[in-house]
Amino acid sequence: MKFRALLAILLALTLALSACTPPTKKVNGIRDPLVFATYGTGTSTYADLAAVTDAVSTDTDARLRIITSDTAIGRLAPMKAGIAQMGRLGDEYIFGFEGQNEFASENWGPQDLRVVWAPLSPHSLLTRKSDGIKTPADLKGKKIPNVTANPSVNGKIEAYLAYAGLTLDDVELVDVAYSEQPAALESGQIDALYQQVYGSSLFELESKFDVSWIELDPKDKKGIERVHELAPQLNILPFEDAPGQEEGTSTHGFVYTLPISTYADASDDEVKKLVSSMASTFPKYKASTLNTPRWKPDDVETTPRVIPFHPGTIAWLKENGQWTDEAQKRNDELIERGEKLRAEWKKFMDTKPNKDDIPKKWAEWKVSADL
Repeated sequence: MKFRALLAILLALTLALSACTPPTKKVNGIRDPLVFATYGTGTSTYADLAAVTDAVSTDTDARLRIITSDTAIGRLAPMKAGIAQMGRLGDEYIFGFEGQNEFASENWGPQDLRVVWAPLSPHSLLTRKSDGIKTPADLKGKKIPNVTANPSVNGKIEAYLAYAGLTLDDVELVDVAYSEQPAALESGQIDALYQQVYGSSLFELESKFDVSWIELDPKDKKGIERVHELAPQLNILPFEDAPGQEEGTSTHGFVYTLPISTYADASDDEVKKLVSSMASTFPKYKASTLNTPRWKPDDVETTPRVIPFHPGTIAWLKENGQWTDEAQKRNDELIERGEKLRAEWKKFMDTKPNKDDIPKKWAEWKVSADL
């Protein structure tokens, strides 16, 4: 029912867009309009994307638009429906590829997704400074967000707890929407929030009361091992110039990619043109936000980790000397994994599992299929 309701909303959005825009066309190699899905307007994720798409739009004369959602399904569903062609996504790009969490359902299953561009972004847990929560160990017994329909964020929070040897049983979980976290922290509904560290809503919080970030020790090898058991894509690296940080100081947190992703059938030429424009216009948007400097073409991730890169991206990376034999080998492995996942999903669904049992039984099926 939820999926059908979402499709109805997407249909209404499609009609609204079609009513106010002429038919899709290509402008200098990019469709016009080209629509992206991402997080809400108060987030740094949105601000980065808005700066980049504005630069690309000026460069190509194509109109690039952004639609937003707080939920993983809400960001990926417009892409599946063809309303959005690209998405700057959280870990739903991984969950969708694997058919995991919300995507282990009769309406989804493993999706044939590809990474288009993979800039890194710092994320951390923000607290009220007066509470004295300085390390993950201090989270024991605290009120922690259980972010609605957002397994990406919830998984990162669980990884923060794992760093200190804690589990979700050691904290009090509070249901809250992603965009509602700042207000919930201000009111005391939660004791920490998890976001990309440069969101405008976080600077607004800093103007109201003192805030501080939970520090990770990059030398704690056992803690980092526990993090990587849950989320191998995470790096423990420093960030600076965020709310609550004094000038010249830094804090270690999770630094990982929130990639621009698309489906595998996206045009190779269009993806290559988009990547080329994002790279060539970097000097124009690099100072737009505190995080856009990390979009520098030399600093983005160029070796696939958990889903394959798109052929259009690979073509650009090859032309610019940033594609290696190791990256190609990993990409081939991930493409093969995706093909096996989708083939096994079909076999699995042919068994007609009860819809409530699909996530558990699909996880078991993947293990039995050596996936």
